[in-house]
Amino acid sequence: MDKKSIRVSDAIPEMPASFDRRTEETLKSVCAERSRKTIRSIERRPIRFNKKAWIAIAVAALLLITTTAAVAVAIIRHNYYSPSGYMMHGKDEREQSGQTIPDVENAIASAKPAGGNYSIVMLPEMENADELNEWRQKMGQPVYSEEDWGWIREIRPEIEEVLVDGASLSFNVRLNTDHGMSFSYDRSHDGQQLDALCDAAYYTVLDTGTIGELSPGTGINPGSVSETGATLNTECDLDEPFPTDSIVRITMEIGIRDPRVDDMGSIGLLAKITYTFEFDASAGADVAQPIITERPLSGSIVLTEFDVDAREYNKRVSLDGVVLEETVSYRSTGVYVTYKVKSAPESWTQKEKDALLSPSSDSGSLPGFFVLCAPKGSTDENEVIIPGKPSMTPPGEYTLILPIFPSDYEQIKKTGYELRVGFRCIDSFNDQPVGEDWHFVLPDGVGEWDFTTSLQPIGVYELPLP
Repeated sequence: MDKKSIRVSDAIPEMPASFDRRTEETLKSVCAERSRKTIRSIERRPIRFNKKAWIAIAVAALLLITTTAAVAVAIIRHNYYSPSGYMMHGKDEREQSGQTIPDVENAIASAKPAGGNYSIVMLPEMENADELNEWRQKMGQPVYSEEDWGWIREIRPEIEEVLVDGASLSFNVRLNTDHGMSFSYDRSHDGQQLDALCDAAYYTVLDTGTIGELSPGTGINPGSVSETGATLNTECDLDEPFPTDSIVRITMEIGIRDPRVDDMGSIGLLAKITYTFEFDASAGADVAQPIITERPLSGSIVLTEFDVDAREYNKRVSLDGVVLEETVSYRSTGVYVTYKVKSAPESWTQKEKDALLSPSSDSGSLPGFFVLCAPKGSTDENEVIIPGKPSMTPPGEYTLILPIFPSDYEQIKKTGYELRVGFRCIDSFNDQPVGEDWHFVLPDGVGEWDFTTSLQPIGVYELPLP
């Protein structure tokens, strides 16, 4: 079958030419502002190391130390699980390694993604072509030539999978090529190799014409690279409510780069691919009504704060009168729990409220709010789940993602699960214990310093299930 002729769901109508023109004009306006920002920042050459790369490195490291497929499944399913992290592994990779989660696979299948049009603009056709060619020469590479790079025009994008979960939108787009080349970040490679990123994206709700901009985090899935192309994985945090009852069109701009010019930024740009696809957003709807519970706190803790002057503080605060609002949402992609400070005594500043819910690291090595999940009353460390988190959370909120799915509800109700909530404060600095009123100013430049944290329990709450 012609790879451009992807079967479109009957639910997705053909769009009139006027709609396509509006789509193109909107993307141009979005990308124009981003391009201006890129041009202004070229002299600074900022390092590009996106969140997808960090997750890929972490997952790869975990898989390297596992000795059986069962252990690998446990890591992905139980600890640090997130839908976007799940999507970083392509369907074939998930199936071959036995790391599939049926409920999540059903959500992916329900999206019914279908490809649309695409177009390619090469470097000579870009407004900043002269500047990009100058950078190629500065980095020891020849200026763009059709003989070297014209084959890029034949790259064919094809949507593979889409997953929307209410907090994030993830999609995998295959970049097909018959050129027999490879995608890589390695600029020391002698032959032609490419990198690709989603530089801009926006969505359009087809029922209403509503348009919203997306902020993508993106990168090539290393396990997908072959002589026939590679899969570009993109995750977008959803800061505003995303439609859950409509067909949605995604329009994205993919930047194709020469990593030998710049493997971490934009000045190696060779081509821009504009690609559109549609999917059924109802796959991301809640499977049950959220449950909101107030959690009054009591006692006291040592709160570690960080301020804009790069100072760390320890301060003992009373929790009496502080009430957390706990919102539990139920989706086919997991159970999401969000905490906010609903109320606090007048003596509490906004800074202290934000500090209380500032997230600790997954390992607990950093100060901040810390939550574990386990069967009710269990003391078996092997049963403890370290929740995953969205890549971004607004200040004053803490959200965790539990690998508990609709097919698990009835079994879990028999024993119950509980959320063990606490706060980690700094208790030693450079091997020296610190007190409750300790403060520290971070030195300029790179310093030799280290600290440890200790966990202070706040409360244990039973996880409500629908």
